[in-house]
Amino acid sequence: MGMTSPRNTTIFLSISALLALCGCGGGSDSGSESAVAPEYEADTSYLDDLAEEKGIDTSEPEPAEIDQTALTSEDEADPEYADEDREWVKEDGAKSIFGKSRDKTKDTRDKILGGTEPENGIANTTYDEEYAQAAGFAWDMPEDWRMAVPSADHFAEMFIQSPLGNASIVFEKTEMNASQTHRELKSYITDTFGSSSPKTMTKIVMGHQVTIFDLEGTYIDPSGKGGRNESPFYAIHAALVELPTTKVLIRMWGPQDTVKQNIAKFDAMIEKMYEK
Repeated sequence: MGMTSPRNTTIFLSISALLALCGCGGGSDSGSESAVAPEYEADTSYLDDLAEEKGIDTSEPEPAEIDQTALTSEDEADPEYADEDREWVKEDGAKSIFGKSRDKTKDTRDKILGGTEPENGIANTTYDEEYAQAAGFAWDMPEDWRMAVPSADHFAEMFIQSPLGNASIVFEKTEMNASQTHRELKSYITDTFGSSSPKTMTKIVMGHQVTIFDLEGTYIDPSGKGGRNESPFYAIHAALVELPTTKVLIRMWGPQDTVKQNIAKFDAMIEKMYEK
C-alpha cells in the first residue's frame, strides 16, 4: 500500500513538465526576467518562386523624373488674350467672420443706395488689360472706372464707384437693329406716365454708325419679379455700334447723378474706338 503506482508517477511527471515549461517552477529566482517568445515571421519565399515561375516582375519601379521646366508659375507665364476670350480673376473676399459680416453690410448698404456693383466681383487687371474688345475693335476704359468680371451674357463689364450710387457699363453682342434696341430699352425704364421713350441720336465713328440712347426714370430690374426690384431716379446711356461683322450694345446704367457725371467719359470712350 505504501508504493506509488506507475499511473500516479506518470501524472506527477507530466505536471512537473508543464510547470517547467510555463516558468512557474519553485526553483526560479524572483528577480530573473521571464523568457519572451520570438515574433512569428511567415515564410513568403514561396511567393517569390511562384512569381518567377509565372514571369512576374516583383522589383520596385524607379521613381519617375519630374520635368522642372514644365512647373512654371502662373505669374511668370505671359497672358495671351484672344478676341472676346479674356481671363478675369475675382478679388479675394474676406476670410474672417468679422470681414464677411463687414462685406455683407457693405453689399446691403449699396443695394439700398441703388448700387449696381456686379455680383461676380471686380477684375484684377493691369493697365494694358483695361479695355473691352469685340470683332477686331476695342474701347479703352476711363482712368477712374474699374474692370469687372463679365457675366455670361457680356463679353466685358466696367464699374463706376461713386458716393452718389454705383453704376455699371456692360458690353454685349446683339443682333438687334436701332429700332429693336429702342423698344428693349423702353422696358427697362418707366416714368410716372408709363414706359419712358428713349431720346436718340446717330453719329459716325470710324466709318461705322453709332446710335446713342438716353432714358431716365424708375429702373425695372429684368431679373426681378412682381416689380420688387425697382430703383427710382435711374438713367441709361447706351450706344449701339454697328461693326462690319456684328453689332455691339454698350450700356451704362445706374443712379441719374452718377450716369450724368460720366456721360462725357462714356462718349469719349466710344469716339476713341480703335482697331485691335
